[in-house]
Amino acid sequence: MRTLFLLAFTAITLASACNKKVTGNNDGRDGLATTSKAAKVIQGLEDNSFDAEYLEGSARVKLESEKLNIGGSATIRLHKDKAIWMSVKKFGFEGARALIRPDSFFVINRLNGDYTAEPLSYIEEKYKVPARFDLLQEIVLGNAVFFTRDLKLQTEGDTYTLSGHDSRFATRHTVDANGFRLMEMTLNELAQNRTLSISNADFRKALGKEDGPDFAFERTVSIDAKATGPAKLDLTFNRLKFEGPLAMPFERR
Repeated sequence: MRTLFLLAFTAITLASACNKKVTGNNDGRDGLATTSKAAKVIQGLEDNSFDAEYLEGSARVKLESEKLNIGGSATIRLHKDKAIWMSVKKFGFEGARALIRPDSFFVINRLNGDYTAEPLSYIEEKYKVPARFDLLQEIVLGNAVFFTRDLKLQTEGDTYTLSGHDSRFATRHTVDANGFRLMEMTLNELAQNRTLSISNADFRKALGKEDGPDFAFERTVSIDAKATGPAKLDLTFNRLKFEGPLAMPFERR
């Protein structure tokens, strides 16, 4: 079960490694140039990003990796900029619980009695890249994370593709042109031969957020790295609530 949470953390470490801003003429939004068609698509994604002070979701989860294949149900709770809490159950029994804060994370694996309490710097030491809570939060909400804003735009039917690269990374965002909804984002770290892909699907209005952007009820996080091999996490939300505050209990027992 601990792999389930490390998979999510690995996604964030890869994503945060190349997050940067562009300087120069801009419209006040992280250096976003208004004269570029690609920049207008980026702005469309940002304007249609999903936001919530509190989120509680029930979901089906399935993890596939070289060392572990397991499925179950999960409860995910988010307090914006404060904490993310997750509990995973199998056959009605809790197998693992995690609490993630901006500076630290905690994981209990009840199947084998493991307990982990580490600063986020542990991720930096293990994977040699920065770890950031705010990026994990955006992925939980289903929003785009921009690794670089120096991107090229291609249009094919009702789909936009934003792509870019430098000496270290190649990135790609696939966007629904009708509603500026993020369908997929991929990051390839060339020298380390590591690839991260996050796909969103089943976009629709969430009860309690009917006036806001659509929510992606289906997520897939895929990672392929030479050191760890391929792994995939499927997440399907079946219930959402946005009231708070939310309890995030975490006891080691």
